[in-house]
Amino acid sequence: MPALAEDLTIVYKTTGPAGPGTATAYFSADRMRMSDPEHDAVVEYGGGGRIVTIDHKKKEYWETTLAEMQAALKSLNAQMNNDQMANMPPAVRDKMMAMMGGGPATLTKGGTHKVAGYDCQDYEIAAGAMMRMHLCATTAVAPPAANVDYRSASLVALAANPMTKNLANEMKKVEGFTLAESSTIKMMGRASESSREATEVKKGAIPASTFDVAELTKGYKKVPSPLSRMAK
Repeated sequence: MPALAEDLTIVYKTTGPAGPGTATAYFSADRMRMSDPEHDAVVEYGGGGRIVTIDHKKKEYWETTLAEMQAALKSLNAQMNNDQMANMPPAVRDKMMAMMGGGPATLTKGGTHKVAGYDCQDYEIAAGAMMRMHLCATTAVAPPAANVDYRSASLVALAANPMTKNLANEMKKVEGFTLAESSTIKMMGRASESSREATEVKKGAIPASTFDVAELTKGYKKVPSPLSRMAK
């Protein structure tokens, strides 16, 4: 049965270059927060779609919007293409793009298993020789904002780059809400792996204070958004 939309709090176990850890995601009807011991990110759906990124280690934070993110990535990719790709012979350029995921991307639907007690559909995504992803998504969990694509920031980043545009198109085909994901990225002979998997899904109202940017950044220094510099 389709899930009823209500506030969600999801606890994840994570792995990455820094080792194992935990993270928590909070979803309300108008905001989302991703939190781990070193960083927080608060996304507001309304207005200009403000995104606040908080670095607890440096005691700094900066703000941006999805539109600014898209503009910055387009500017960066255009410059990279003009400065590097344009000067390559066509055969070399095509091979380089294929190695970095710019060639055809494929999505394969696998079996099902349970994640945090929910039936979850497996998907495997491959993009060139650079990236492999595994996602597990469920239709039994519905975040409260039905008209919000919770993957939008990552999809914007991928779609803005010609080398990963095909990967973004395949990710859009994944049905449901992702409860587990892992990725392997290979570059310059090295592989980087990361993952997160939900261990607990809690449903129920989340206090507004959970998303209070002023409280989360109290005593912190506001710094310019690195994306605004990229866009310029």
